[in-house]
Amino acid sequence: MKDLTPDNEHLLLTRLKAGDQESLSTLYYLYSDQLIYYVQRAAKSPFLAEDVVHDTFLKIWQYRDQLDSSKPIRPYLFVIAKRTLLNFMKRARHEGQIISEIKKYAFEEDQSTQRLLEYNESNRLINEAIESLSGQVKRTFICCRIQGMSYKQAAEILQITESTVNKHMSKALQLIREYMKIRTGKTFLLFFIFYWMFFHSRLY
Repeated sequence: MKDLTPDNEHLLLTRLKAGDQESLSTLYYLYSDQLIYYVQRAAKSPFLAEDVVHDTFLKIWQYRDQLDSSKPIRPYLFVIAKRTLLNFMKRARHEGQIISEIKKYAFEEDQSTQRLLEYNESNRLINEAIESLSGQVKRTFICCRIQGMSYKQAAEILQITESTVNKHMSKALQLIREYMKIRTGKTFLLFFIFYWMFFHSRLY
Protein backbone atom coordinates (compact mmCIF):
# COMPACT_ATOMS: atom_id res chain seq x y z
CA MET A 1 0.00 0.00 0.00
CA LYS A 2 1.83 3.06 -1.32
CA ASP A 3 -1.10 5.44 -1.63
CA LEU A 4 -3.69 6.52 0.89
CA THR A 5 -7.10 7.88 0.11
CA PRO A 6 -8.17 10.79 2.33
CA ASP A 7 -10.57 8.50 4.16
CA ASN A 8 -7.91 5.84 4.75
CA GLU A 9 -5.43 8.48 5.94
CA HIS A 10 -7.99 9.94 8.30
CA LEU A 11 -8.63 6.48 9.74
CA LEU A 12 -4.91 5.77 10.00
CA LEU A 13 -4.22 9.01 11.86
CA THR A 14 -7.17 8.44 14.16
CA ARG A 15 -5.76 5.04 15.11
CA LEU A 16 -2.29 6.53 15.51
CA LYS A 17 -3.61 9.17 17.88
CA ALA A 18 -5.21 6.38 19.88
CA GLY A 19 -1.78 4.73 20.32
CA ASP A 20 -1.83 2.15 17.52
CA GLN A 21 1.82 1.30 16.77
CA GLU A 22 0.85 -0.54 13.58
CA SER A 23 -0.41 2.75 12.18
CA LEU A 24 3.00 4.31 12.82
CA SER A 25 4.65 1.39 11.01
CA THR A 26 2.33 1.97 8.07
CA LEU A 27 3.30 5.65 7.91
CA TYR A 28 6.96 4.70 8.05
CA TYR A 29 6.48 2.22 5.20
CA LEU A 30 4.68 4.82 3.11
CA TYR A 31 6.94 7.84 3.60
CA SER A 32 10.35 6.87 4.97
CA ASP A 33 12.04 6.45 1.58
CA GLN A 34 10.77 9.83 0.39
CA LEU A 35 11.93 11.50 3.58
CA ILE A 36 15.38 9.86 3.48
CA TYR A 37 15.85 11.03 -0.11
CA TYR A 38 14.71 14.55 0.79
CA VAL A 39 16.98 14.83 3.84
CA GLN A 40 19.99 13.22 2.18
CA ARG A 41 19.94 15.82 -0.60
CA ALA A 42 20.52 18.49 2.04
CA ALA A 43 22.64 16.54 4.53
CA LYS A 44 24.85 14.73 1.97
CA SER A 45 25.00 11.81 4.38
CA PRO A 46 22.87 8.65 4.25
CA PHE A 47 23.60 7.92 7.88
CA LEU A 48 22.51 11.36 9.03
CA ALA A 49 19.44 11.14 6.79
CA GLU A 50 18.39 7.87 8.41
CA ASP A 51 18.86 9.35 11.88
CA VAL A 52 16.81 12.40 10.98
CA VAL A 53 13.97 10.31 9.56
CA HIS A 54 14.06 8.02 12.58
CA ASP A 55 13.74 11.04 14.87
CA THR A 56 10.97 12.44 12.68
CA PHE A 57 8.77 9.38 13.22
CA LEU A 58 9.74 9.30 16.87
CA LYS A 59 8.40 12.84 17.22
CA ILE A 60 5.20 11.83 15.39
CA TRP A 61 4.72 9.09 17.94
CA GLN A 62 5.59 11.23 20.95
CA TYR A 63 3.20 14.03 19.93
CA ARG A 64 0.56 11.89 18.22
CA ASP A 65 -2.19 13.39 20.36
CA GLN A 66 -1.53 16.75 18.70
CA LEU A 67 -2.05 15.46 15.15
CA ASP A 68 -4.89 16.87 13.13
CA SER A 69 -6.40 13.83 11.41
CA SER A 70 -8.36 16.06 9.06
CA LYS A 71 -5.19 17.35 7.37
CA PRO A 72 -2.74 15.49 5.09
CA ILE A 73 0.17 13.98 7.04
CA ARG A 74 2.78 14.09 4.24
CA PRO A 75 3.52 17.86 4.32
CA TYR A 76 3.67 17.70 8.10
CA LEU A 77 6.23 14.89 7.95
CA PHE A 78 8.46 16.92 5.65
CA VAL A 79 8.24 19.97 7.92
CA ILE A 80 9.26 17.91 10.95
CA ALA A 81 12.11 16.27 9.00
CA LYS A 82 13.41 19.67 7.90
CA ARG A 83 13.29 21.07 11.44
CA THR A 84 14.94 17.94 12.82
CA LEU A 85 17.75 18.20 10.26
CA LEU A 86 18.32 21.86 11.07
CA ASN A 87 18.48 21.03 14.78
CA PHE A 88 20.97 18.25 14.07
CA MET A 89 23.18 20.59 12.04
CA LYS A 90 22.92 23.37 14.60
CA ARG A 91 23.90 21.00 17.40
CA ALA A 92 26.79 19.65 15.33
CA ARG A 93 28.10 23.19 14.74
CA HIS A 94 27.73 24.02 18.42
CA GLU A 95 29.56 20.86 19.46
CA GLY A 96 32.25 21.62 16.91
CA GLN A 97 32.67 25.10 18.39
CA ILE A 98 32.92 23.62 21.87
CA ILE A 99 35.59 21.18 20.74
CA SER A 100 37.48 24.01 19.04
CA GLU A 101 37.29 26.09 22.21
CA ILE A 102 38.52 23.17 24.28
CA LYS A 103 41.44 22.64 21.92
CA LYS A 104 42.19 26.34 21.87
CA TYR A 105 42.03 26.56 25.66
CA ALA A 106 44.22 23.47 26.02
CA PHE A 107 46.76 25.01 23.61
CA GLU A 108 46.71 28.32 25.46
CA GLU A 109 47.09 26.46 28.74
CA ASP A 110 50.09 24.62 27.31
CA GLN A 111 51.57 27.90 26.11
CA SER A 112 50.84 29.59 29.43
CA THR A 113 52.38 26.72 31.34
CA GLN A 114 55.47 26.86 29.12
CA ARG A 115 55.80 30.60 29.65
CA LEU A 116 55.42 30.11 33.39
CA LEU A 117 58.12 27.45 33.39
CA GLU A 118 60.42 29.70 31.38
CA TYR A 119 59.70 32.60 33.73
CA ASN A 120 60.41 30.50 36.81
CA GLU A 121 63.64 29.14 35.31
CA SER A 122 64.82 32.60 34.23
CA ASN A 123 63.84 34.07 37.58
CA ARG A 124 65.75 31.36 39.41
CA LEU A 125 68.88 31.79 37.28
CA ILE A 126 68.86 35.57 37.64
CA ASN A 127 68.52 35.25 41.38
CA GLU A 128 71.42 32.80 41.42
CA ALA A 129 73.50 35.17 39.30
CA ILE A 130 72.78 38.05 41.68
CA GLU A 131 73.59 35.85 44.66
CA SER A 132 76.94 34.99 43.07
CA LEU A 133 78.01 38.65 43.06
CA SER A 134 80.44 39.68 45.75
CA GLY A 135 80.27 42.35 48.45
CA GLN A 136 79.87 45.92 47.28
CA VAL A 137 79.04 44.94 43.68
CA LYS A 138 76.10 42.87 44.89
CA ARG A 139 74.87 45.58 47.26
CA THR A 140 75.15 48.20 44.52
CA PHE A 141 73.19 46.06 42.08
CA ILE A 142 70.44 45.43 44.63
CA CYS A 143 70.14 49.13 45.41
CA CYS A 144 69.94 50.23 41.78
CA ARG A 145 68.12 47.39 40.04
CA ILE A 146 66.08 45.65 42.74
CA GLN A 147 65.21 48.58 44.98
CA GLY A 148 65.03 51.08 42.12
CA MET A 149 67.41 53.68 43.54
CA SER A 150 69.19 56.20 41.37
CA TYR A 151 72.99 56.05 41.23
CA LYS A 152 73.10 59.13 43.45
CA GLN A 153 70.82 57.57 46.07
CA ALA A 154 72.79 54.33 46.02
CA ALA A 155 76.05 56.25 46.40
CA GLU A 156 74.72 58.03 49.48
CA ILE A 157 73.41 54.82 51.06
CA LEU A 158 76.59 52.86 50.34
CA GLN A 159 78.84 55.85 51.06
CA ILE A 160 80.68 55.61 47.76
CA THR A 161 80.92 57.92 44.75
CA GLU A 162 78.53 57.82 41.81
CA SER A 163 81.37 56.82 39.51
CA THR A 164 82.05 53.84 41.79
CA VAL A 165 78.35 52.92 41.60
CA ASN A 166 78.61 53.07 37.82
CA LYS A 167 81.67 50.79 37.85
CA HIS A 168 80.00 48.32 40.21
CA MET A 169 76.87 48.23 38.03
CA SER A 170 78.88 47.63 34.86
CA LYS A 171 80.75 44.81 36.59
CA ALA A 172 77.54 43.33 38.00
CA LEU A 173 75.84 43.26 34.61
CA GLN A 174 78.91 41.72 33.01
CA LEU A 175 79.12 39.00 35.67
CA ILE A 176 75.39 38.25 35.46
CA ARG A 177 75.62 38.09 31.68
CA GLU A 178 78.49 35.63 31.85
CA TYR A 179 76.71 33.55 34.50
CA MET A 180 73.54 33.31 32.40
CA LYS A 181 75.47 32.53 29.24
CA ILE A 182 77.33 29.69 30.93
CA ARG A 183 74.19 28.26 32.52
CA THR A 184 71.84 28.61 29.54
CA GLY A 185 74.03 29.02 26.48
CA LYS A 186 71.93 32.05 25.55
CA THR A 187 73.34 35.20 24.10
CA PHE A 188 73.60 38.39 26.07
CA LEU A 189 70.72 39.87 24.07
CA LEU A 190 68.33 37.14 25.15
CA PHE A 191 69.46 37.47 28.74
CA PHE A 192 69.04 41.19 28.53
CA ILE A 193 65.45 40.75 27.37
CA PHE A 194 64.75 38.35 30.23
CA TYR A 195 66.48 40.63 32.65
CA TRP A 196 64.52 43.74 31.72
CA MET A 197 61.30 41.74 31.67
CA PHE A 198 61.74 40.51 35.20
CA PHE A 199 63.91 42.82 37.22
CA HIS A 200 61.07 45.27 37.86
CA SER A 201 59.38 42.44 39.78
CA ARG A 202 61.06 41.67 43.04
CA LEU A 203 63.48 39.02 41.95
CA TYR A 204 65.62 39.05 44.99
